[in-house]
Amino acid sequence: MRSVSPTFTRRLLDSAAIDAADAQVLVDTARALKRGAGAETPRLRGKNIALLCAHVEGDDVRRFDAAASALGARVSHINATPAWLRDDPPMGAPTARLLENLYDAVDCEELPAGFAQRLQAQLGVPVFDGLARDTHAVFGLLPRVALRGAAPDEDDRRALLQALLVRSLS
Repeated sequence: MRSVSPTFTRRLLDSAAIDAADAQVLVDTARALKRGAGAETPRLRGKNIALLCAHVEGDDVRRFDAAASALGARVSHINATPAWLRDDPPMGAPTARLLENLYDAVDCEELPAGFAQRLQAQLGVPVFDGLARDTHAVFGLLPRVALRGAAPDEDDRRALLQALLVRSLS
């Protein structure tokens, strides 16, 4: 099975274009996950993901939680502190160390621009910036995940999100 390039998660964070080889790996993985949707395997069993968010009730938060949990990951919702919601939110070294020790990855939903990048500079685990958000650049691949001629649907979105998680955390 082909794998994504070593800089894959960094490009996801920076919303840089995903190269053709990584895009094909994601599309192939998403299609494979869709084919096995009825018998989802716990590919992320034992993985812990922190979901830092301003609002725990958003659609993106629910979408991320459902996709990761279906793969066996444990998702912890962590409400953003008021300091994190300012333009230049600080993240103290002890808090960063704690996140790195407890979690295999961190997704930042609805947090100020640049927060995820500053957090990634402090952590040795993948940090995502709104991975389930409709506007995330990777969802440009949705038409390639959908069946030929069909419009992408929620199952396609979930499969692509799961492919991102599997490829980033496996």
